[in-house]
Amino acid sequence: MPKINQLESLKVLKAVVEGGSFTAAAKRLSLTVARISKSIEHLELELNTKLFIRSTRHMQLTDSGERSYRHAIKLIDQWRELSDELTETQSKLRGKLKISVPMSWGLCVFSAVLAKFMAKYSQISVDVHMSDQHVNVIEGEYDLVLRLTNKLEDSSLLCKRLKTYKFIACASSEYLAKHSKPLVPDDLKSHSCLVYSQPGSRHKWLFSKAKKEISVYIDPHLQSNNSTLFREALLAHQGIALIPEFIVSSDITSGKLLPVLTDYSTQELNLYSLRPVDHMIPMRLKMLNEFLYDELS
Repeated sequence: MPKINQLESLKVLKAVVEGGSFTAAAKRLSLTVARISKSIEHLELELNTKLFIRSTRHMQLTDSGERSYRHAIKLIDQWRELSDELTETQSKLRGKLKISVPMSWGLCVFSAVLAKFMAKYSQISVDVHMSDQHVNVIEGEYDLVLRLTNKLEDSSLLCKRLKTYKFIACASSEYLAKHSKPLVPDDLKSHSCLVYSQPGSRHKWLFSKAKKEISVYIDPHLQSNNSTLFREALLAHQGIALIPEFIVSSDITSGKLLPVLTDYSTQELNLYSLRPVDHMIPMRLKMLNEFLYDELS
């Protein structure tokens, strides 16, 4: 028999008093008579008092039982009010969401997903901040932060991995026809390379093969702190980029860009959703999380 909780015991007490018997209470609550009896016993133990004087033909409410019944009515009503209030608040698909997303991913992927989400949930307004910097979820008062990284630092935040992307080394067929196709990572040193960089970072591309990591230090032909910039340069035959797949996937599918060094593995980028642990999740945020997961998977 499942454990009896205090709220159930109060509901049983109310039903027994108003029904006049355990049998009537059992019918009202769709429980067995044995469950009703156990609930009353549980409540009497909790309160250390007798609630009913029972005989074979008669059941009389004690003074303690009368007081308990009055309080039970108030407590059940208060619980119902709280439940209704929270349910109404949580279920309203309206309000505002403040979220932070990576710049390139936001432009290439999230913009289309967000447009579909807002078309479906038109009464939810969204405040989107795009940045490749690691924003502070708490200080920024974000409802949700989406972060792309190959390794997530230990965090006191609730996190969920939504998607894994790979880096792709690629170039246009026109560029490769003029400059030859690199066969090993070290060949990249003689190519025009488009390199993602941030202040203080080294221009190093990582590959691996047969569990061996290979580092190639690049002298950039073009460098930027945003990889989206490289797409147009790639299509204009300006060189080779090691770039997140979501930026160039459609161009590779269409044949505008060709992958190179496909015998080698590259680093992965995991997309995580992060939110504060102690924040109750409103229904609008729950819907966005589920929508993102469904769209990306």
